[in-house]
Amino acid sequence: MAILLRDQARVQLARSIYRDIYSNFDYYYLYIGKTTAWADESNPDIPVDNLVNISEQRRNILFYKRVQTSDCVLLTRRIDWESATVYDEYDNSYSSANPANSGATTLSNANFYVMTDSFNVYKCIENNKNSQSTVKPTSTGTEIFELSDGYKWKFMFQIGAADRTKFLTDDYIPVRKVSGAGYPAFDINGEIDEVIVTSGGSGYTAVPTVTIQGDGQGASANATVSAGAVTDVTVSTEGIGYSFAQAVFTGGGGTGAEATVSLGSTDSATLQSSVETTAVPGTIDRITVTSSGIDYADGDVAIEIDGDGTGAEASATLNNRGEITGVAITAPGQGYTFADVSITQINGIGSGATFRAVISPVYGHGSNPQHELFAKNLGITVSFVNDNKDYILDNDFRQVGIVKNIYQEGTTNLFTDNLGTPCHVIGVSNPDEYNYDDILTTTENGKFMVVHKSDTNNDGTYDEIYLQQIKGGISASSIIENLTTGTEGLTINSVVSPEIDNISGEIIYFDNRRPVIRDEDQTETVKVIFTF
Repeated sequence: MAILLRDQARVQLARSIYRDIYSNFDYYYLYIGKTTAWADESNPDIPVDNLVNISEQRRNILFYKRVQTSDCVLLTRRIDWESATVYDEYDNSYSSANPANSGATTLSNANFYVMTDSFNVYKCIENNKNSQSTVKPTSTGTEIFELSDGYKWKFMFQIGAADRTKFLTDDYIPVRKVSGAGYPAFDINGEIDEVIVTSGGSGYTAVPTVTIQGDGQGASANATVSAGAVTDVTVSTEGIGYSFAQAVFTGGGGTGAEATVSLGSTDSATLQSSVETTAVPGTIDRITVTSSGIDYADGDVAIEIDGDGTGAEASATLNNRGEITGVAITAPGQGYTFADVSITQINGIGSGATFRAVISPVYGHGSNPQHELFAKNLGITVSFVNDNKDYILDNDFRQVGIVKNIYQEGTTNLFTDNLGTPCHVIGVSNPDEYNYDDILTTTENGKFMVVHKSDTNNDGTYDEIYLQQIKGGISASSIIENLTTGTEGLTINSVVSPEIDNISGEIIYFDNRRPVIRDEDQTETVKVIFTF
């Protein structure tokens, strides 16, 4: 039995995780761990997918950070535009019998789109019979356009500055959808990043209600009032699906407050939204001559298009031998999923010409770039900025991973906070007795490793020690022995239990790395790409 897993199925697999994160159906966290050294620090151990290795990964975890909507995007292959290069043209019927110029036998493997140095992405509709592209496309309009080198291009979208910084790599480009045209709203990405007060107004005796209005859903924000004016607006929920938005102030007894809304991940949303919303479904943009025939007479040939759409028209070009050498589209029509192309003649002299119509995606070129450009990779980029006590500082780490749906410690409730640690935290009066990576035991037969020392009073003295559990058993009355230094009889002031159950959740990715030293003045950015 022949089975085919389509490339679009791979797109859907990537999209399913992507959608889970955006819709909070599941909660994904990136973790870092392992403070102890590899046998060879320049050559980390090769990860092994077995339960023993996974168990060790869990024991090594220092803290978790939730993957937010702004931390992920779908990715597709990066194909840069370069002069004097032949690019494949879009064709809905590439196969082993009908390969692309590059040799690709599927559209997903063909080089049929490019990114320019302006970070504009274009789809190649026609390549002038496999000629070299010598004129860089620059138009950002919504129509297919032809350049002097004979190439026809369709502008798809521009990669925004935020996405370039966070997700663009040498191998992949980020691809988003910004309007609701053609597909359900959950595919749209724009979230509210910031609301900037442009006029504070006057006369406010109470805090006004801030309402986010636009084409998305779920965003909320809160105003701050000082001396009768709105001075700040804080976004409490980013929402999803926005390609435009405005902030409206009501109540509070005052008037005149105004603000602008900044969209995350879609700083070129207006250009892309125009392309998506004006896409014409099922157009015929090219007709390929598969056999030129013979003995056709100029003026005696009409192209007939018969399919399930309407409005497509074309005209034929003949040479002096009566062969049909090309077909020009004079009207692309719309609504086609198939079309038969033939010739009608008045005198019926010529014969043998055959054709094949190349039809756009169902919803039209540019309607959904993620589908059309086969964005079957999921990119996740998470940065660790040292603004929370749960971050482990002044120590190194060697493992990163992603886990799905972890629990709060001691419960079966999902952990949903932005940050969390599986470490016990003990309050101490003698911090000098605890060094990084020291191994401790307790009178309850517990065993732990020191991974972090915290100064909660900001007075220059450590008063909290983070302990990574090797074996459970600790209480506020525990007597601790430091096996590393040989110190016995250590007492503690308090114990805070872990926030997270470290055996919960499904680890779906992990990686062993060379040691990275953490300190409070630096930010680490971890990038992960899932390829389906």
